Formats: sequence, C-alpha cells, structure tokens
Amino acid sequence: MKKAYQKKHLKKKRRSPLRTILFLLLLLVLIILIFLGIAFVKLGNIQTASLDETQLVTVSEDANMQNYTNYALFGIDSQTGSMSDTGNRSDSIIVVSVNNKTKDVKLLSIYRDTFVSINGQYNKINAAYSWGGPVLAVSTINRNLDLNIEKYATVNFQIMADLVNALGGIEMDIDSSILDNLNDYIGDMNRINGGDSPEIPAAGTYTLDGNQAVAYSRIRYTAGGDLARAGRQREVLQKIFEKGKRSPLKLMSAMDDVLPQIKTNMDRSELFRMLLSVFRYDIIDQQGFPWDQKEMKYNGTYYGFPTTLEENAVRAHEYLFGTSNYQVSDELGRINQKIINRVGS
Repeated sequence: MKKAYQKKHLKKKRRSPLRTILFLLLLLVLIILIFLGIAFVKLGNIQTASLDETQLVTVSEDANMQNYTNYALFGIDSQTGSMSDTGNRSDSIIVVSVNNKTKDVKLLSIYRDTFVSINGQYNKINAAYSWGGPVLAVSTINRNLDLNIEKYATVNFQIMADLVNALGGIEMDIDSSILDNLNDYIGDMNRINGGDSPEIPAAGTYTLDGNQAVAYSRIRYTAGGDLARAGRQREVLQKIFEKGKRSPLKLMSAMDDVLPQIKTNMDRSELFRMLLSVFRYDIIDQQGFPWDQKEMKYNGTYYGFPTTLEENAVRAHEYLFGTSNYQVSDELGRINQKIINRVGS
C-alpha cells in the first residue's frame, strides 16, 4: 500500500512542471491581451483631425511609391502648448517613408528655411503649416517633391521631453562647439515645459533628460545652421525610437501624458495596426532635403534655395524609393523654373 502511494505521488510530481508551463503561457497570453487592450483604449486619447481631401494635393507619377507608405511628421513651434492648425510654424518637418514589405524606414528632414511654392506663393516651407495647417503643409511637400503623402502627425515640444523622460533619458555626445547654445536652449525649455534640467558643464557623453534632449534638437545658431539642426532632430528621434523598442512598458507609462499631444488624421484602428508592427520597423537611414542648396538673402530675408529643386527632387525619389532618373511632374518643373527666374541659376 505504501509503495502504491509513493508511485502515485511521483506521477503527480512529474506532471507538475508541464502544468506550471501551461499556466505561465496562459498568464503571458492574458498579460499581452490586457496590454494590447489598454493600448487600444489609450490610443483614443490622440487628437484625430481629418484632412480635407478636396484640398489635398498628391502626386503619384513615381510607380515605385506604390510599394511604400509615406507620412509627414510636423513638430510645431508652439511655445504655449497650442496645437492650433494655423498660426504655428512647423519647426521640424520630416518625411517618414516605410517599405510596406520589409518595414524598413527612411527619414528625410526638410529644412525649414527651404524656398518653395506654397500654393503659388513663394516662401519658407515652414510657413505652410502656419498659413493653412496640415492640409496646406502636406500639399506643399507633395507639390515640391512629387510625393503622395496623405497621412500626417503633428506634435509639440512637450511630447519629445515626456518620451525621453519616460525612457530614462537618451545618451548623446555633446561637442564643445554647441555647448553655449545648448545651455541657452535648456533654460528656454525649462521655461516652456517647466522643470529645472541642469546645464551641461563640458563636452562629453551624457544621458540627456527630456528638456535637455529637446534643447539639443533645437540648436540652430551654430556651424551647419538649419542643416545641422535637422540632423540633430533626426538623431534624437532615432534614439527615442530604438530605446522605445527595447522598453515598451516604459513607453506605456507615458501614454496618458503623450497621446493627447499628438494630432493626426489616422484613426485608432490604423494606429493600433502600426503599434502591433512596431518591433518590425527599423530606421535604416536618415538624410536632409535639399542635399544641395545655397543660403542667401532675398527681399531682406535669408532662405535656403535648392540648387536646383528639380535635381533635389530626383535625388529624393532615388533615396526614398530607389527610382533611377525620375522625371519630375510638369508642375514641379514649372516651380523649379520660377525659383530660378527669381534668384538666378
């Protein structure tokens, strides 16, 4: 009788590890479902603002673009936290191009001072958002680069700071040449966002907090000007993206603060599908537009003149979509000629 009990008892012990594994797997599935459910609900906190499709201009002459989904990301220069569609210039303009098959991502910053056609008026490209909100800003990008962007997202200064803080900071190499300018902007961000982020004492590698990271991305009046500034913005964005992929739970903790600071015409279902694929996305390259430009004063204001707009647009299609010898649209050709007529070749 004693032996029979021992044999039965041993069988129960052998089944126990399997039950434990099944229980843990079930628990993991439940945690994932709860996480996704919470994420789906929280995505409803994003401000949804559709574009007037009757006013939106798109150009689809490059057949290779069918294999990509393109987005426009705007960082508006709002020092009050306002997300108004008009009156705020876009301090940062980034075209995000996603390969639909590989999920490889390329970033193309458009320098804010670039001289372009804004629905027939010629000015800095960052004025488009101030004049007509996202529909005019997206249409302006499409007209001057021959793109088919229909989706956009707009953020302000605070969102970047909140994301960086949620992730525990991002590591950056600080050069002595930008130190004074950086510290000035840190003070500015403390005033705008609140907080008491310390100044950076000397050149070196630092883990920047939110206000420090935003200040780093805003530096402009140093060597390289707007070109260097756009590069720093892409660098900060990539560091946030890469660290966020490694720490999704940390990002979840910031969602209540971050999501209301985003305005987009993508609905919750589309955003949720993007969230499910986030670990497949990989930023493989980042560059700036125009590659070739001449900074000069025109009618008393400094602009960045593409040399030429047509040649830079051709290069953009090669970079983003692998299109060789792209033939620009008739409208882009006319815009290009008008810019040349105004300022010379």
